[in-house]
Amino acid sequence: MPNFRLLPNNRKLTPVALADRSVAIGRHPENDVVINEDLASRFHCVIEPAGEAGYRLKDLGSRNGTKLNGQKVTEVLISGGDIIAIGQHQWHVEVVETKQERRLVARSKTKEADPVWVVDLREVIENLPPKSSADEAIVLIDADGRPSDALGNDDAEGARAVRLMLLAASKARATDIHMEPKGDAVMVRMRVDGQMITVVELPNSVGELAMGVIRIACQMKMQGRDATYDGHCSARYQDRRVDFRASFTPTVQGQKLVLRLLDSRTAPQSLTDLQFPSYMHQRIRKLCDQDAGMLLCCGPTGSGKTTTLYNCLREIDRERRNVLTIEDPVEYHIEGVTQIPVGVNSSFGQLLRSVLRQDPDVILVGEVRDEETARTAMQAAMTGHVVFSTVHAKDSIGAVFRLLDLGIEAYLIANSMDVIIAQRLVRVLCEHCRRPVRVTPGVATRMGRFLEGKDHTFAATGCPRCLRTGFHGRRGIFEMLDFNDELRDIVLKNPTIQAMKKVIEQGVFTTLQQSGWQLVARGVTTLEESEKVASWS
Repeated sequence: MPNFRLLPNNRKLTPVALADRSVAIGRHPENDVVINEDLASRFHCVIEPAGEAGYRLKDLGSRNGTKLNGQKVTEVLISGGDIIAIGQHQWHVEVVETKQERRLVARSKTKEADPVWVVDLREVIENLPPKSSADEAIVLIDADGRPSDALGNDDAEGARAVRLMLLAASKARATDIHMEPKGDAVMVRMRVDGQMITVVELPNSVGELAMGVIRIACQMKMQGRDATYDGHCSARYQDRRVDFRASFTPTVQGQKLVLRLLDSRTAPQSLTDLQFPSYMHQRIRKLCDQDAGMLLCCGPTGSGKTTTLYNCLREIDRERRNVLTIEDPVEYHIEGVTQIPVGVNSSFGQLLRSVLRQDPDVILVGEVRDEETARTAMQAAMTGHVVFSTVHAKDSIGAVFRLLDLGIEAYLIANSMDVIIAQRLVRVLCEHCRRPVRVTPGVATRMGRFLEGKDHTFAATGCPRCLRTGFHGRRGIFEMLDFNDELRDIVLKNPTIQAMKKVIEQGVFTTLQQSGWQLVARGVTTLEESEKVASWS
């Protein structure tokens, strides 16, 4: 059985060796490790031998919980590289091998002269796949499209910080970088797979310089520290170009920067990439080939609705058909498509009426927000146009009632609508550190046939390859409402949820929750992740 020891982040605590013995942690003096922590219970948790499997971390019913790699746990096996947290106290788990020790938490190979924040950023870059150097060159391109030498001087701390952050964000597949002033430092966090992850703390002086580099690239004119600023720039990597949208907002502790990364490399490029079930894929492709009809995607912000519609547009023969979009804002450009941004003095409804005079065959409306947009879009679908749009609704049935709530007549919904897709994004387990867990009787009863006869599922652990989150990437779960004559009759008469479900369940219909269960059974995600995402309301 491998031996471990715990390396605490608090200098007042000493490393703890685990050698065929249990170690109890808590506030009470009788514990093996006594911690002065308000969030800890008297007897908080215990780490005990688990045979050849190593050691097991068990929470003792503490009031604030025990976390392993950022996730609350009840009982779980630990391994080298894990992080155990109780309140503000954290321990890194280190494996001890025969005659030598090695830390599984990757260490940087940079020069000792490098400041801590450089070491931390290099560590993130070098641990993430694919393996590459943190010294890769990046060319910053300003708002006018001209190359800038702002990142050329790696001796300048601001330029160095920006270059390393952009490299780290690229390898982590981050969609946003947040630079948040916290008084004594600037916290840098990234949104990866929809979750915020703390990456590094920059000294205030370095944070200010890094923000200055972005301001210069976006060609922002300073109007005072209490003003808000929006701008754009881009960067050229070795293999591609990435666009950025920058937003500066004043806070009580200084300017906060959010940098949105628009990297087409990380976005699906076809309907096949979205991994729809085969019957959904076939139905959507059929609608894309029609001369008229309407496809509506629903779900919360950030659930991938626009990405789905973009890939529907890619199914269209854009040489033979006139395709237009109305978006707020236009983020990704699609070849062969006329893309129109919503301006300050215009709305989706106003622009939709205008583009109908542009002889369109296919129209994408970014979002149905009001009665005018919904009515115009549905009338267009009934008069020889294919219309794609999105709406905020809990599920596919809820989208129908959302349209009714906007004041749209039932006959207009019944006659114009073809397909409603509800979707969410669940995080995919990291292949390198996921671990099997046995299915409990309660879980087996709840999942039923969607468990597909499996006796185990998988749980997240966390390793350097996945930024210790236990997940790497995201995948969609879907439900599809396909309008047939029976369903149209229900909508026309007196639509109720039960009446619609009765008709829907006569055919092939999988709810969002059931779609998530299928991915759990196949080892793609965890039950906790699926339940959390599918339960949005």
